[in-house]
Amino acid sequence: MSDQQPTPPHPPASVDAALQQAGARPLRSTDPAVIGPYVPLGLLGSGGMGHVYLARPTDSTPGLAAVKVIRPEYAEDARFRRRFEREAAVHGQVHTPRTPDLLGTGFDDSLLWMATQYLPGLNLADAVRECGNLERAGVWRLVAELGQALSALAAADVVHRDLKPSNVILSLQGAHVIDFGIAQAADSSAITTTGNRVGTPAFMAPEYLREARCDTASDVFSLAGSLIYAATGHAPFGDGTGVDVMHRVAFEEPKPEIMAELSAVDPALGSLLSACLSKDPAGRPTPRQLLDAGTAAGHGRSASWHEPLDARLHTRQEACESLERLVIQETVQLRTPPQLRTPTQTPGLPAPGPAFAPTVSPSTPPGQYATPVQTPAPEDSGRQRKRKAYLAVAAGLAVCAVAVTAFFLTRPPLDETASTATTATDSAAPGDVPTSRLPSSSASPSGDKDSDKEKESASATPDAEASQSPDSSGGGAGGTQATPTDEPSATSGGNEGGAGGGGSAPTPAPTKTATTPATPPWISDCTSYSGTELTQRGDTGQRVVQVQCMLTKRGYSVGGSGVDGEFGADTESAVRLFQSDKGLDVDGEVGPNTWAGLRSST
Repeated sequence: MSDQQPTPPHPPASVDAALQQAGARPLRSTDPAVIGPYVPLGLLGSGGMGHVYLARPTDSTPGLAAVKVIRPEYAEDARFRRRFEREAAVHGQVHTPRTPDLLGTGFDDSLLWMATQYLPGLNLADAVRECGNLERAGVWRLVAELGQALSALAAADVVHRDLKPSNVILSLQGAHVIDFGIAQAADSSAITTTGNRVGTPAFMAPEYLREARCDTASDVFSLAGSLIYAATGHAPFGDGTGVDVMHRVAFEEPKPEIMAELSAVDPALGSLLSACLSKDPAGRPTPRQLLDAGTAAGHGRSASWHEPLDARLHTRQEACESLERLVIQETVQLRTPPQLRTPTQTPGLPAPGPAFAPTVSPSTPPGQYATPVQTPAPEDSGRQRKRKAYLAVAAGLAVCAVAVTAFFLTRPPLDETASTATTATDSAAPGDVPTSRLPSSSASPSGDKDSDKEKESASATPDAEASQSPDSSGGGAGGTQATPTDEPSATSGGNEGGAGGGGSAPTPAPTKTATTPATPPWISDCTSYSGTELTQRGDTGQRVVQVQCMLTKRGYSVGGSGVDGEFGADTESAVRLFQSDKGLDVDGEVGPNTWAGLRSST
């Protein structure tokens, strides 16, 4: 077989080829374009809970992720989402090389998703189907490494409940358990009907099928079934998903012919896994005993998987590394617009300055659209300068004409102005706008203008300021919204001087200062934590400090101890009050939606 050749394949030359070698299928038109902070590259698989995508971070940071998107009927159930958040938070507490790292979770645009570290390899079901049964050394290696994984899950109080060959990943670094904890979320949701069980019947534990009871011993039973499948290619109670298989698992012994085949591989292995299949959970070995037995049996043996499995894993590893490089290269090319490339200097002429577009050179590749530069001839330069001067003079004259016309059109008659100043009374005909009292006994058109400006400035609102042009508002080219200052107007002082007898010259209107909106203190002052991991009563540490800091900056009391990093009753009450005010689900827990609400600018 070609898979058995020791020489690794050439690196794929395209993203599509790399996706194929990595085991991902092309995206469909119905697949999302973005999932939270990830861009899907291909489809890794589908199951009862949803779809799993191979994805890259949107910010092009290194690394690939396996992003699971939950089916809408689960995602739309509020109780399921809360349980999903809790189980995902538990995943983040499991630290072992035998499980992928949790990268994040969220509920965005009706997509409930969870991202984990992508492990380039084959699941155990595909490995056996495509590369044959594992050899004796490989099965003992699984006993040790999967025993290590179950030990870590048990230490974190996590029960997998759906441990089966497709949830075991084989890579060059060893065996890993994936997709744990979420099966429990589905089974406890309102969607699961009474009497149903989430999982694969051929690998379920009998107590789970009979009594819906599941613990670490139940995971040991399921692990034994997966190990027997690795050695023989069959589940111990027979293949299938029907009621007959469930009955055999719950009440009968494993098939004798399958257990005989297992003992032929290694009698000690057959004896150990038979004990794991005991109907009594108390009679099964612990994960630690599996780890010790596998380590002892595998001492001194090669860490490589059998061929052709080892070659397949090398191919997949190299494909993922190439895929990551190719995606980064394509992203860089897309982010480099042709018009931003360095302009080419024409021989014999000065290099084009900032006012010129890039020139077209003979070396410009096809499809690279550079704007041609028309360099003016020396004799045309003088005419262009004269034309610009004429245009400038004409524009200046036009502005002066407009100003003079506006002055005479808006200037009140001299006799009306004098009469108003002499009587110092506000007389207005019906429908006319009353004129304001002037600050001095002598009035002039310029004085009226300044007074009008002061009234407009005093009554200006932020919305009116925002409608001004950048130059007039003081915002500059950036378009920053200008707001009135709080400085006292010099006009009131002028009025007082006028009342005392002795006119004063009109003073300028208040200065308008451009200011940028201030960053809320719960964003600028609270920087202990920036993730969205579930934070709830009983938790301690920087996540709790962040929650308490944002709540107090928003005006919510977290108790007499203040920001102490302890999520107690007072902090929970503050969270509930905040959730109620924001229209969120009031549960007292800080999940992704509550984190988003706390970090909003309002």
